[in-house]
Amino acid sequence: MSFRWPLVLSALCVALAAFCAVQWRREAELRAELLTARVAERDLREQSAEARRLGETYAAEIRRLDARVAELKRAEEAARKELGGAQTALASARQDAAGLAPLRAAVAQQNESIRRQNAMVTQQNDAIRVQNENLRKLVAERDAVVRLLNERTELLNKLTAERAGK
Repeated sequence: MSFRWPLVLSALCVALAAFCAVQWRREAELRAELLTARVAERDLREQSAEARRLGETYAAEIRRLDARVAELKRAEEAARKELGGAQTALASARQDAAGLAPLRAAVAQQNESIRRQNAMVTQQNDAIRVQNENLRKLVAERDAVVRLLNERTELLNKLTAERAGK
């Protein structure tokens, strides 16, 4: 049995070496798988952080857009109210314009009447100008006649005074 022990020990050494080699290869695969898992985990963490940042960015953008939508709805409501008021004012203005049609006709008639009266006043003014010119001529003639009369009266007074003094 003594020659078997070295064979058994050699066989055990070879088996142990084979077992170690298999275990080493298995551990190398596990390390590679562990490294791959760690890299994948790191990538997932980075992706998760990026997804959180994007989620926060999107949430902030959604809040901003919601605020903008609310603002636009308020503006739209104000515009609708203003439009309603404008439509009411337009309807009122149209009714007023329809009511003004007879007044326009009356104003047109009054304007025509005023034009005719202005024409008559112009004619009357022309007649008054002519009469004023005639009156000025008459006044000038009267003044000339009165001057002549005064001269003659003076002359008559002188003659009468001379005759009375004689």
